[in-house]
Amino acid sequence: MDRISEDNMTIQQFEHSSSVAQNLAPELLREIFLHCVSGEDRANDTDPYPQRSLRCVFEAPLLLGRVCSRWRSVSISSPELWVCFTVGDRDRSLCHLEKDLEATQYWMSKSGSRPLSILACYLLTEDQELLQPVLECLVSQSWRWENIKVMVSSHFKNIVLPLFRPGDLPRLVKFDYRIGGPVTDGSAEFVLSSAPRLQSLQYRGRKVHVDFGGRKEHNIKRIVITYDWDGRISLGDLLACFTRCPLLEELQIPICVREWEEGRHELPSAICAFHLTHLSLTWSPAIDPGHLFDRLFLPVLISLELAVAVDTPFSHTDWPHLQAMLANSLPPLRILRLRRLPIREVTLIGCLGLIPTLNSLNVQGVDFSDRFLHSLTIAEAVTHASQNQCPCLERIRLGWKCDFSERAMIEMIVSRMEKNTKNAGLGFASGRAPIAIKCPFAFGRIQSYPDIAACIKDGLVLVDGGYWQTDIV
Repeated sequence: MDRISEDNMTIQQFEHSSSVAQNLAPELLREIFLHCVSGEDRANDTDPYPQRSLRCVFEAPLLLGRVCSRWRSVSISSPELWVCFTVGDRDRSLCHLEKDLEATQYWMSKSGSRPLSILACYLLTEDQELLQPVLECLVSQSWRWENIKVMVSSHFKNIVLPLFRPGDLPRLVKFDYRIGGPVTDGSAEFVLSSAPRLQSLQYRGRKVHVDFGGRKEHNIKRIVITYDWDGRISLGDLLACFTRCPLLEELQIPICVREWEEGRHELPSAICAFHLTHLSLTWSPAIDPGHLFDRLFLPVLISLELAVAVDTPFSHTDWPHLQAMLANSLPPLRILRLRRLPIREVTLIGCLGLIPTLNSLNVQGVDFSDRFLHSLTIAEAVTHASQNQCPCLERIRLGWKCDFSERAMIEMIVSRMEKNTKNAGLGFASGRAPIAIKCPFAFGRIQSYPDIAACIKDGLVLVDGGYWQTDIV
């Protein structure tokens, strides 16, 4: 009898809750629906797109409309619920272009004139006759685009990219465009003035150029361009990124053109980027941005990657411009990656002395000797971390030629592990011992040493070249 009474109470409570939900005002019900959609689809700001197709009946607006006629009426009359959707799929077998077109038109009609967040995923689709109408449908509402991510074959790049003309994209905030397959004709032109509210531009493809004209300054915060080996980004464009994008926080571009724009004035004595935290540049040996780096002031830089595109002889044997930039900026740099940069060992050591906050070091293309290991060895007489080179360094990855002796390697490793564990009270509390070292060195010959074996037991990872199975550096 007690069990029956408990069940009856549960049923009554459910009926009461259901009755309350049914009696909610449409405005309040709409807010609840919107909260559900926002929590599910936009919880992760780095990936604000739902992963399921807009044809999926489990998508929030469609699912809510199946509960009852009242919920259906509220969901259909709430354009906020229909502004964020995915069309297409990473799995080509799940794509149905004719149904996608119909569903896209339906969602857009329900979204009214609200800003749109869309993921179009057709990277492996080649059916131009059926896919083109879908993309054209999306393009027809480009004036409402806010967050857009498009992944298509190179055959369709001329449908979306020409939109970057003045006045076409007044609401666009984030634009991510990824092209699959070779680009054999034309080029991608991004005119930043066409999207005055643009904050993030990401392009993965080839033959690209960014036009910084039309406005004195742009509000963009993020520019990431990858896999472009024959683009038209020049040293002048790099300068424009620093001088005409004052809010820039992340910059990753390949520099493909050496020439400056005609009529460009002399470089300013100081080039400041007060908000830039992540910088990644790639260029060919024929291009040298050193004169820009001599003037750069990057006071909040956290991550820096510099790479030369191919292995060819250089006209110079050192690159002191990195040290000049670090000396000018004294940034809180945590990650430094140098690939094939023509920098001498002694210059690199000088650079490391300017970045005590460094946590991860990855250098390919320097001839290393014991001098480098000695610079990283913590001296016994030093009682404070700031007096040693890179006291926070955890990950070390070195390539090219590493002519290290066993003694120098052992001393460097043990000194850092001991200082980290024994002298935390003397200023090393904020520092860390190295947990991963990879370089062309026969670590097998020293792993049996008692001190090194103890370090390995404490978590040290040593890798002698080859394939790095975990992304720890």
